[in-house]
Amino acid sequence: MEPLHLGVDAGNSKTVALLCDEDGRVVGYGRSGNGDIYGAESSSAAVDAVVAAVKEALTAAGAREADVRASAFRLAGVDWPEDHAYWMDALARRLPGLHAPSVLNDGFAAIRCGGPAGAEPAAGEAGRRDYGAGVAVIAGTGSAVAGRGPTGTEWSMSFWIQDAHGASGLVGSALRAVYRAELDLGPATTLTARLLAFFGATDVEALLHSFTGRETGHGWARQAAAAREVVAAAGDGDEVAATLVRDQGRHLADYARVTARRVGFAVDAVPVDGGSGGNGADGGAGVPVVLAGPVLCAPGSPVTAALLDALSRVFPAARPRLATVPPVSGAVLDALADAGVDLGPAVYERLRTTAPPPAFLAT
Repeated sequence: MEPLHLGVDAGNSKTVALLCDEDGRVVGYGRSGNGDIYGAESSSAAVDAVVAAVKEALTAAGAREADVRASAFRLAGVDWPEDHAYWMDALARRLPGLHAPSVLNDGFAAIRCGGPAGAEPAAGEAGRRDYGAGVAVIAGTGSAVAGRGPTGTEWSMSFWIQDAHGASGLVGSALRAVYRAELDLGPATTLTARLLAFFGATDVEALLHSFTGRETGHGWARQAAAAREVVAAAGDGDEVAATLVRDQGRHLADYARVTARRVGFAVDAVPVDGGSGGNGADGGAGVPVVLAGPVLCAPGSPVTAALLDALSRVFPAARPRLATVPPVSGAVLDALADAGVDLGPAVYERLRTTAPPPAFLAT
């Protein structure tokens, strides 16, 4: 069998694994549950989920671990050095046939998802390896922001993120607004009626109890699903909901700027051509900022609009683009790059056209 390349994207809602050949053709995929060592029932349960997704992908491809030339694991919960060490040990024990897997936070998965035109080598660096430089901003159930600089420096916001983002964060903020309104500590909002109906609660106290009672709860996925109610309320002119949306966009823009600066990009230089290429270090064509995840990639997303508006003000060097492939494809692109494969447009197109059906990636 020709060499295969493995990408894994693990979060709180799901873990997905993708196998492709050197041309970017998907040959197998697998899915399982929560792969976050901080968010799963236990760290061992997260490992079980990741291993299950990988083995399902291998089985679908009729392949063995030894057939995998390079693998990239992009996992929620790889936040500290001990987390990385934990995963390296777990993968060595559970998937011993994989050679030198790459393990990073799931935020890194989307850096290559905006297309093949990323940051070009800086002056004097022609011929260096493809680092896949840029910044990724992901908003799904939760959020992640990570960056890779023009010389390969990597950094993730991780626990430096001090605001709840993504769909679950948006709903969490909306719930707090509803509770404050009920206590006459905040303005009235149509979010009250919307969230009561969505969660099947008779009044605000019942809603609060359903989230905080000892034997009640809704889970991350259910909470995140209510984000559409917040977005709809904002679209209908509810100022409380609109403020929550604007705040999320502003915070994500701030975090993108911080991340870019941390990995070596110049964040204040205005792109001179507004087009592709450039490493942003000399005021060239800017810093690639890939926006990924269902919250940001949904058609007409007001969070994306708020983020783009904020980026134009706080991060003028940013060159934002929507992801053209899902984060798990970005992980497998990292594996391909690690193996020395040229990531041209044809590879992206094959990944896109041979990708699993949309239902496979749905939360």
